[in-house]
Amino acid sequence: MLSCGGSIWQQAHAGERVLVVTVFAGTPDPHDPLTPFAEELHARWGHPADAVTVRQQEDVAAVSLLGAKALHWPYTDCIYRRTPAGQFLYPDEKALWGKVHPAEQDLVAKQAARLAALLQGRGSFVYAPLGAGHHVDHQIVRLAAEASGHTLAYYEDFPYAENPQAVQAAFERGCGQAELTLLSEEALQAKIAAIACYGSQLSTFWADETEMTASVRAFAERTGGRLPAERTWRLSTEMY
Repeated sequence: MLSCGGSIWQQAHAGERVLVVTVFAGTPDPHDPLTPFAEELHARWGHPADAVTVRQQEDVAAVSLLGAKALHWPYTDCIYRRTPAGQFLYPDEKALWGKVHPAEQDLVAKQAARLAALLQGRGSFVYAPLGAGHHVDHQIVRLAAEASGHTLAYYEDFPYAENPQAVQAAFERGCGQAELTLLSEEALQAKIAAIACYGSQLSTFWADETEMTASVRAFAERTGGRLPAERTWRLSTEMY
């Protein structure tokens, strides 16, 4: 929703079938311990009895508002994942923006195979995160999408993409070719309404819904050169 909600709305309302896959939507064992960082996040979200269930409900509401279908995969968010020995892979905020833990290479392979199986024979087009901001879960999803064998376009991870340097850094080598999708006012408003469905996440990026609305509109208009737009990227194979 944050990155390409307007495009989703326009595609769905043009009669296309749009499936939004939330890869890291799994529910952690409620008896498992949390890191102090995870406990801090739960506090920020208002100490919900089941934070992941709340997020899933928000996700379904947002996707439905845009006219698309939602699919939740069982992988847990990075703040909950541990090694078989019980060591947290990403124990603090700094780790969220670092390298993918070596123990997660198998996770990339599993997700790639799952995506390939999901879309087998459908000729579907896949939109994957560019990885602007370098969040480890976004990195993993991008790697899995690239390994799935499908044709990809990369969406800019908003709000991290507000920093042009974060976008450029996500290319790793070389550069990509940008493609703009102009948004109607109705599509932009639908995107903003969909983002507002994620009440538990808004405080992570904005003071309130008013600030979020202004931020989303300003970035869309800056992307399109006054006309609201979303930007995706095509990366050439020789970059890898």
